[in-house]
Formats: sequence, C-alpha cells, structure tokens
Amino acid sequence: MNCKRWLSSAMAVILLFSAAVPVSAADEEAEEEDEPSYSVILNEAELDPEPPACEELNEYVDELLDELTDEDMDTYEKVISCYDYLIDTVSYGSHMRYLGTPLGDTTCRAIYNGYGEVEGFGAVALSAGVGMCNAYASAFILMTRSLGLDSHLVEGSTRSGNGSYAYHKWAEIDIDGETYVFDPQLEQSLRRYNLPDYSVFCKTYDEIPGRYIRSARND
Repeated sequence: MNCKRWLSSAMAVILLFSAAVPVSAADEEAEEEDEPSYSVILNEAELDPEPPACEELNEYVDELLDELTDEDMDTYEKVISCYDYLIDTVSYGSHMRYLGTPLGDTTCRAIYNGYGEVEGFGAVALSAGVGMCNAYASAFILMTRSLGLDSHLVEGSTRSGNGSYAYHKWAEIDIDGETYVFDPQLEQSLRRYNLPDYSVFCKTYDEIPGRYIRSARND
C-alpha cells in the first residue's frame, strides 16, 4: 500500500471540500427536516465491544479511552473525542519506519505480524504518533471497536481536483443498516486549510457524492 500518491494530490483534493457542512450545521438542518442528527445516529447505535486481540494493545487502548472519555459522555461525544485526538496527535508519515516502537512487552512489528494491518498500523499511530491514511483509520477503528461500534477499514480512492482519483484508505462504521464514512487523516488535512470541521465524519456516501471510490473492506 502507498499513500504518498495521496499526499502529492492533497492540495487538489482539498478544493472539493470547500462546500462541506460541519456537524453542528448538519445537525441543525437534520432537526429541521425531522431526520436523525449525527449525534442521534451514533447514540442509538447498538454497542458490542470488540477489543484488540493483542493483550498489550488492548490494555493500551483501554488506558487511552479512560483518558479521553468518561461515564458521563454519550457515544457521540466519545467518538468525537477519539477522532479529534487522532487529528491532534498523529503526524502524516511512513508508519513502516516505526514498526519497532515498543508497546508494553511487545512491539508494533510483532503486533502487525501476529494480528494484521488494523492492529499493527493502528498501534503505530497510537504509540508513535505517525502514520499514513490506513494507520489513522486503523487507530480510529481500534478505538471505536473498543467502544462497541461496528468499524471497518476500507480501501479505494479519493477524488483529486483534476477529476482523477488517488489511492486512499479510510474507516466505515455500520449502524442500523447504513454505512458511515470516518476519515481522520483527510479531516486533518482539511482543517489545516480552515475548511469546515467534520467534513468527513459520520457521512453517508450519498452525502459526499464523488469523493470516494470504494473498492473493498480490508478486515
């Protein structure tokens, strides 16, 4: 996998999001139309926690969630907290260079070799604070699965300004028969250019037509 092609076309992609709607505005519009807001959608999701299979990573994610969330927060607030944490703390770069990062009594490389992409690259993003698109998405998936959401890693392309598509990976969450896009790595890029917050947070593909070509799920 190689997200460098995405990095080189990031400026062009950003132009496509200039009309994106922030969550707060989307919630207000949804209420006016008597449709579920994003907060309602997430808060009504059926929760079935699936912690990481790696014990050391499970402990690490649990400790992180304890820092980022509390019992008074609803599911929506917890997911927002996880999403913003990744945007604020992870830098875009090659996670392969950081596979040797220790995590408890093991390393991210051992986690990757033993448990695969989501756990391995997600571990790098969380512990080393570095990753490409799939590492951001994988870290988000680890956190939201531990919260109980049905999260998955998706492979495909995202549209560039010249109309072509660049290779990319992002996260999906299935809720009550609908699939929602969550893309913390792209969100981070958009925020740097002062575009609306949460442009690719809890969006259906119909809400962001043409922005992704979805090829397959990887987990």
